[in-house]
Amino acid sequence: KVEPTPLPSTEKNSNMEADALDRVELDALQKVFERLDRKNDGKIDRDEVQQQFEELGYKPRRCTDYGNSEVEDIIWEVDEDCDGAIDWENFVQVYIRCRRDKTGHEPKRLYNLIEFMIHDKDGSGNVNEDECMEILYHRYGKEMMQQMTDDIFKNDKDGDNLISFQEFLTIVGAKGKNDKGTEPKAAAGLTRSGKGGMTPRR
Repeated sequence: KVEPTPLPSTEKNSNMEADALDRVELDALQKVFERLDRKNDGKIDRDEVQQQFEELGYKPRRCTDYGNSEVEDIIWEVDEDCDGAIDWENFVQVYIRCRRDKTGHEPKRLYNLIEFMIHDKDGSGNVNEDECMEILYHRYGKEMMQQMTDDIFKNDKDGDNLISFQEFLTIVGAKGKNDKGTEPKAAAGLTRSGKGGMTPRR
């Protein structure tokens, strides 16, 4: 198996890693990279992202407003060297930038996938209540986390306390539309039928 190329030992990258990620987080990130890198070539391309989406039951759009597929757009948003793929260094930088972003301007579609996969440790395609709360805490803080999870899980009709990737996109997409810290209306009314009644925001 081809291992991801280690981060270059430049002062910039070392500082970014030290400020934003500890070793546990970095190890978790590497496991996700390895799961996505199905060709074992040290890069993640659009076919590999597409396959992961399919495994998670998410159907990306075939054509966006820019004339590309949604997966191509996702790669393009974060492809620093424009080679059509994401290497390990680029992968880590995307994660760090999005974790530190307070403006809401960083493209988060790949980050959403990465973060979901970090917490979906068994590859089941779902995260449980505790894992969902951890994600929301890191993104929005304790108060908003509690408010969102209360609204989400009070409608858990089957009682399994599981969130699929598509439901996860709906939750974080709803919050992404509201930067003033008020309750995300779309997230508040979620049901847990799992029958595709919720549509994720791009």
